[in-house]
Amino acid sequence: MRGFFGFLFMNVIMWVIFCIIAVRDLREHRIPNKLLLTALIIKSVFFILADVNLDVLLDSIYSAVILFCLGLFFFFLRAMSPGDVKLLGTIGYITGITQFGSLLFYLTMGGGLVAIFCLFDAISQGYRPKSLKQKTNELALSRELGKIPHSRYEQKLVMPFAPSVVIGLALFYYFN
Repeated sequence: MRGFFGFLFMNVIMWVIFCIIAVRDLREHRIPNKLLLTALIIKSVFFILADVNLDVLLDSIYSAVILFCLGLFFFFLRAMSPGDVKLLGTIGYITGITQFGSLLFYLTMGGGLVAIFCLFDAISQGYRPKSLKQKTNELALSRELGKIPHSRYEQKLVMPFAPSVVIGLALFYYFN
């Protein structure tokens, strides 16, 4: 029973950490490194206390590296922020690689749900997406005038990523 309660306690702590991360991302548009590091340390301590074999640890590390690199790819495309990339790496380490395709599917579903609600919220507040022609004309005009965009997210609809990851993670654990 001691192993079961330790496992249950570790999961409760992880969910509390992820909920705090999601709320902080919603409120401040930042994902605290301290909370990500805390989640990594707790999972590592769990690996040590549960006396898992090296293969399970390596699977978690592989998953972390793959998700981090995937997030880094989207960061270079300017679709993600650095905190989002670190969050994906942390999620990879915590979940492992055993059902990696399923994890990606549910993370995408969670992201899609949150994106739809963010779009509806923005439209209700007067946001009107620009057409491709409008964007092209503005880009051409800014190049003619020699202007450089001031913000990474200028003229873009942005959404917090951590809540969608937490929702996707909840879907992953519920349906698997």
